[in-house]
Amino acid sequence: MALIEAKKMDDERKMRRQEGKPTELRWKWVEDYCWRNGCLRSQNQCNDKWDNLMRDFKKVREYERRVAEAGGEEITTSYWKIEKNERKEKNLPTNMLPEIYEALVEVVDRKSQRMLLPSMPPTLQQQSTQPQITPLTLPPLPPPTTVAQTDYYTTNVPFPTIDPDTSCERSDSPAKKRRMSGGGEGTSGTSKDGNINNSSQEVGTAISRSAAIIADTIQSCEEREERRHRELLSLHQRRLQIEESKAEINREGINRLVDSINNLANSILVLAGNKNQSPDPK
Repeated sequence: MALIEAKKMDDERKMRRQEGKPTELRWKWVEDYCWRNGCLRSQNQCNDKWDNLMRDFKKVREYERRVAEAGGEEITTSYWKIEKNERKEKNLPTNMLPEIYEALVEVVDRKSQRMLLPSMPPTLQQQSTQPQITPLTLPPLPPPTTVAQTDYYTTNVPFPTIDPDTSCERSDSPAKKRRMSGGGEGTSGTSKDGNINNSSQEVGTAISRSAAIIADTIQSCEEREERRHRELLSLHQRRLQIEESKAEINREGINRLVDSINNLANSILVLAGNKNQSPDPK
């Protein structure tokens, strides 16, 4: 029951929670609530227990639905009136309590109602939440006036005479207004053309400036690559010269060593010959 109450409160809390708040672990709040109420279960244990409860609840609910539809013909006994061994034979949970079943029914019904409300269109939601307002009936319109009166008025009332000279001089005449508006449109059209030309010139200047910057960048990159290539070539040449000088030094050292050995051998031979030619003492 503590787990069911925690899950119900967690669902209500998630519905009230604003979207800007950071999301937390799914079963963390349920675990904390269970621990506060003496049910020492972890998040995974709460999740597994809830899955088991929902599986048993669905089986019992389906069985009760079939009992209600059968009307006492095929299935005669409700789940709450059969024994545990009969429940087991019918592949039903054996230890479902009525208070647990009612609590699960309440949780599932609330969740289904909350899921149904957002799926409804706004107009239906307003109709379901707001009271209907009866429209006000307007009084009927009065009957139209007779045409004869209008004709009499139009025929008997004289039209005022208009002097063309004075009408041209009036500043608030429609023709003058049209001419003024036409002149304004012409000036606005020329100003728009000028703005377009200025913007096109600015775009062209920006494009040429960007092209010059790109060309300078490419040229500087090529110069750096060429300079680096020349440095690599000079370094390779210096390395070859050092290796050649080392080989020359080694050759000279070997030649000097050979000459020294030859001189030593000649000296030994001369010394031996002189010793052989010396007379024996009497």
